[in-house]
Amino acid sequence: MTIAELHKIPLQALPKDVFSLSADAFVDAWASAFNLTATDLPVEERHNLAQAIRNGTNRMKIIDALRSASPDTNGKLDEFVAQVIRRPADQFALLENFTRFAPDDNVAFLRYSFSKICGREPSEKERLSFEFDLRRNVKTRADIVKQVVAIARRDGQFSLWDTLEENEKAMDGPADQSAAQTMPAGLAYNLNGQETLIFIREVPNSGWMIGPDLLRQPVNVVDSGWKVNPGWLMVGPKRSFQEGSWLVKIDLVQDHAAKIAVQLVANSGLDILLDFTIAGSFVGGLLADIRKEHRFVELRLRVIETADELHWVRLREVSMQRENPREAQT
Repeated sequence: MTIAELHKIPLQALPKDVFSLSADAFVDAWASAFNLTATDLPVEERHNLAQAIRNGTNRMKIIDALRSASPDTNGKLDEFVAQVIRRPADQFALLENFTRFAPDDNVAFLRYSFSKICGREPSEKERLSFEFDLRRNVKTRADIVKQVVAIARRDGQFSLWDTLEENEKAMDGPADQSAAQTMPAGLAYNLNGQETLIFIREVPNSGWMIGPDLLRQPVNVVDSGWKVNPGWLMVGPKRSFQEGSWLVKIDLVQDHAAKIAVQLVANSGLDILLDFTIAGSFVGGLLADIRKEHRFVELRLRVIETADELHWVRLREVSMQRENPREAQT
């Protein structure tokens, strides 16, 4: 967003020195300018945005976030920038959410990173080692966050890191399995020059090919399909896909009264790219626009509870295919 675009929304009076205000005062001033009430922007959200400023987020992005929440926008504005800012820091570590924390206090940074990613405090040896490397400039804070993610994975947690920096490509050099930009082995297939991600595919007379890094219900085969329980059927893989249009392909057979909810989300579910419900059998595809701001993308299938005691579905294919840019232009 640029300052020239602000005339599109009627604004209340702003202080002339608005960009010189403290983080909290800046958020309050723009919230007032956009007529945001306590319902539109709760106190916790105001605090989160102010903290984002203190952590180094560009103030223009904060204005975007506040403008997106304004009732005067009528929901016509894209909110992906705001969602990246609001995404909570957790074991799926966006480097920028951690490296800007407590810029003058490495000990606080280390404790925060371990707490959010590993769910624990750093050990005395971990703290001393990392603090020593930071003090000598042997490692950057980004390097430390990646190592903390590796420690979380070693401890048995499924943790990934990613970054908004375009000059840092996780795919360069040896594949880093803790990087969200690295697709798990066996999940990515090159089909006619297009990237295809197979989540579930039925193999005739053999069973099902199931991609790794997916949380799913156990395969309980009944009548050439799966006996399933209400709730999450499949969730994953929380990876950062290549930017562009992706075709979500689904082919399944189920009772005409059965229902499965499908969502494609990013940024811990804050960005909903697709959201629909399948009733009965279905075969088809839907296009989703994945942008560079959409991190940790996951496809979710949920079995909706019905009166039928036996929930049964035959999943012939669940996949995503990246649309060829040349074909899209023709």
